[in-house]
Parts: sequence; C-alpha cells; structure tokens
Amino acid sequence: MKLLRLEIGEKFRSLHAGFSMDFHSLTEKSMNEMPKFQPFCFAGLNGTGKSNVLEALAAIFYHLEFCVAKYRPTAFEKHFRRNKCIPDAFNVQYLACSHNKKRYVPALSDRVTITKELGKEPVMTIQAFPFSDDQKIISVSLLPSKHNDAPAPGKEYLPDIIVGYSSGENEILSLPFIKNRLIQFDEYKEAVIKNFSYEEPESSLIYIDSEMSQAVLLSILLFENKDTLKPLEKELHIKGLRSFRMNLNLHKIHHDIDQKVSSPILKQLEPQIQKLKKCASSWFADDKLMWLDFFVDEQTKKAFQDNFKSSFALFRFFQILYELNSRIVKDSIKEEVYSSKGYYTDGKLPTGSPEQNVFYFLDYLILKHVEGEPKPIELLLRNFSDGEHQFLHTMGICLMLKDRSSLLLLDEPETHFNPGWRAKFIKVLNDSIKAGGGNNMMKEILLSSHSPFIISDCMPNNVIVFEKDETTGSISAKTANELNIRTFGTSIEEISDKIFKYDQSIGELSNFELEKIDFNNIKTEKDVINAKKSIQHLGDSIEKDLILARLNQLIPKTNK
Repeated sequence: MKLLRLEIGEKFRSLHAGFSMDFHSLTEKSMNEMPKFQPFCFAGLNGTGKSNVLEALAAIFYHLEFCVAKYRPTAFEKHFRRNKCIPDAFNVQYLACSHNKKRYVPALSDRVTITKELGKEPVMTIQAFPFSDDQKIISVSLLPSKHNDAPAPGKEYLPDIIVGYSSGENEILSLPFIKNRLIQFDEYKEAVIKNFSYEEPESSLIYIDSEMSQAVLLSILLFENKDTLKPLEKELHIKGLRSFRMNLNLHKIHHDIDQKVSSPILKQLEPQIQKLKKCASSWFADDKLMWLDFFVDEQTKKAFQDNFKSSFALFRFFQILYELNSRIVKDSIKEEVYSSKGYYTDGKLPTGSPEQNVFYFLDYLILKHVEGEPKPIELLLRNFSDGEHQFLHTMGICLMLKDRSSLLLLDEPETHFNPGWRAKFIKVLNDSIKAGGGNNMMKEILLSSHSPFIISDCMPNNVIVFEKDETTGSISAKTANELNIRTFGTSIEEISDKIFKYDQSIGELSNFELEKIDFNNIKTEKDVINAKKSIQHLGDSIEKDLILARLNQLIPKTNK
C-alpha cells in the first residue's frame, strides 16, 4: 500500500480537529517513485504530534479491522461500536491492489478512500487507475456476511499486515495491538469449544515485542537463504541458529464457568504440532507438558521448509502459540482493556509464569562471530544488547514480509542505538527489504525519530517536519522540501539547527563553560592565558575553536 493523505476530524491527543497531512501524490513522477525504497520519517520537537499520527493510524486500522471481521468476542462487542472510533472522524486515502491482482504496480492499483464522520459508521470507496473524473467511484461494503461466516468485502482493500513497534513502550500506540491479541485468543478459544478449524488470526495487526521478535528471528533463520540473511551477518555478525527448545504446557480450555467440560488448549493446532514433531531432534510429552528440542542443521531447516509454507507461515503459527498465553487474563480485565482509551492499561494485564504460560522458547542459542574468537560462538539470544534486539526487531520483520501489503508503524526505533548504528539504520532497512525480495510498492514504512543521522538518510519529500503553534496549539506537518530544508546527505549539525532548533554541536553543560568567558574583562595577555586554561579540559569542537580564535585576536591588543 501507499498512503496518500490523512485527515483527522476531531481532536486526537496533540492533533487538532482539522489536522491533515499528505504523503505520496498522484503525479506521474511520484507514482514512478513508489516502487523505490522511501520511508517517511516524522521529525520535530517533543510534543509536536509525531507519534500521535502513528497512534491515530493504528487506532483507525484497528477499528476498520473489526468492522470487517467475521468474529468479535462477546466481551468485546459490549464496547465496540461501528459508529464510534478514537479518533471518531477521519479520512484516510491510500493506493492498494486487491488480492487477486498478479502485479503490485500503480497502474493496477485502486485509490481507497475511507471516511468516517462523527457518530457515523466508516464508508469505503475505491477508484481505479488513472484516478481521473472518468473513473467511476465504487462503494465497498464494510459489513461482514449476515451469518458471520465471511469477512466484509472491504477486507480485501485493507493492508495484509499492520506492524507496530515502539522502543519507548508507547502505550497509546500499543493499545490497539494489545486489544487485538486478547480478541484473537477469544477467537481461538471459541474455535476450540465449537470445534472449528483455526489456521491463522483473522486480524492483520501484529505488535513486535521481545517475544514476537524471537519468533520473527527464528522463522527467518530457518527459512531464508544466505543472501537474504546477509544484513544480519553484516551488522550483527549472526552466522546462524544453533539450537532451541519449545516448551508447551498442556493446559485446558473450559467450556463454561463451572469448568465441568474442557478441551485441550492445543486441540485446534494438532496438525501443526505433528509437523513440529517431524522437525524436532527429540521431543517428550506427558499429560501436563511437551517439550521439543531442535539442533539446527541443514536437515532441520529442510524439515521446517517441507512442513511449513514459508517463514511468514511459521511466524503466524508461533504468533498463535504466544497469544494462547493470554489464557490467564480474566474477562473482567479484558473488558477494562477493551474500554480503555490508552492511559491506564499498563500493569493491568498479568504476566504469566512459566507454568501458567502455554508456550515459550528456552535455550535459544545463536551462532555469532565475536572479534578475537577463531570460530563463531554460541550465545543465548537474551544475552544480546538492547540495541542488537532493536535491530533484530526491525530487520527481521522487513526480511519476512516480502510480497505482502504492509504498513509499518515504527515509533523511535533507534532509541538504544549507538551513533554508528543510527547513521546506518535507514541503509540497513533498505538492505533488509531488498534481501527479503518483494515490491516496495507493497510496503509503507512510517517512523518517528529525533535522530539527525536518520533524517540525513531520508529524502526531503519523505521527511515530515512537525511544528506546534504555541499561540493556537495547532500542529502543522510539512515536508522538509516544502520548508526548503535539504535533508539527504546534510550534516547532523545543519539538521539539528533547522529541524530541532539546536544550533550547537556540543551539549548545554559544556557550552556553558565556554559562555562563562567574559571578554569584557580580558585586559592583559595573562587574562587571555587564564581564559584558555579555563577551557583546556573541554574536547575539540567548533564552539571551542571559535572561542580560541577570538582570544587569539585579543593578544596583540593586550600587548599595547
């Protein structure tokens, strides 16, 4: 998909009613650029609404997903209203190809427009290429079938996958995804009780946390070839996967409150469990638990590739297993989360113990090249640094998505990176998407960032600068190009000055040391020498050089 425009019709967080922003245009030049890698980077000072746009899009597509869904749990239905969304009025436009199109190119795409007015249900329309007045605008229903046995026709025009990630644990961004996990568990639970088949979650929302990141990494290491995995080896020195264990606690799902009737919680996943056993080096099971051990070699990889369709199919299976850990969440807590507007869910969802959870990985050993070691060494995945885990989060999902219409919402993904990694983050994203194959036309990447390094690797048409009017409180979002700011290849000092209004190359505390020099009281050569001594402890910088140059200019005058 490719976003065209977003309008918010009522106040949402920092965004005022009437806020709007443009992404791609429908000019010939812009559409020719769409198949290229061009992430949108949201930049600006704190409180200017960058993250709020990501949050709004997550909330909008969450609402749309459950407007078109054929399944909604009873507890969720109490709080879900098709005519009520947060934000409750919006217009979002994007290009998408319906799933029966063979090629994902602008000429075969439809312009999808979804409009919601205050207190009314959302409405979807599509218009075929070339999107001119001659092309008919067609309404597409967002209502599922009467018997809830099929999703609404509009599902076909929503993204296949919507990925959320926040390195800063943005609760408002994650809330739609948290609700989604609880809904998907209830969907699975009903399938067990009514003995329906269950292949994968109906919703497209996926939130990448530490657990999901493990599943992503494992899936790509088992499926993808060396060329695809080159970015992992180059940046993180990961050579491969040595071994891992899967732990499955064989809990039961109770059919009623009295708990008189129950079924094995893994009942609907029995075919996939049998496939896992075929891939395992060894396995054990009794009436309470099952563990499967995998020593990974080429035969192990082939076994997984023979039994699962793709890395994404394997990931979706792991996703289901992880979502079964929501079994411990009580219905009263679910209702509280479903009704939450995004401020008070933190700490309310219980964290299961190893015995309470249905599934978790153990002894997850990665082969990694470490400088000074003659051969790759085995490291537990949990021993990786926060920055390495962040790299894995974003790289892994890009390697795996391939030919899927995707919207990636990344909130400050570089928080734990050192400056070197921040400088190469955009290039690594590009390398990962190229290595994963597929078409950039299918993927839209939106990221918020305070890093001048990241902004310096983005084209000015794709850097959206957010500014807040202190008098009215309104937010503006304009491209760097509109503001005559050249970003691509621009120095971090220049970007810091023009976008973040910081015109120094050093920190405030050290700069204060320089500002303490009182030039009005420097009368003699000795005063100059003492002034220079007072800043000897400071490192090299442009600011220090300017002070020293000014002091040197005073020496002839003090000698008179």
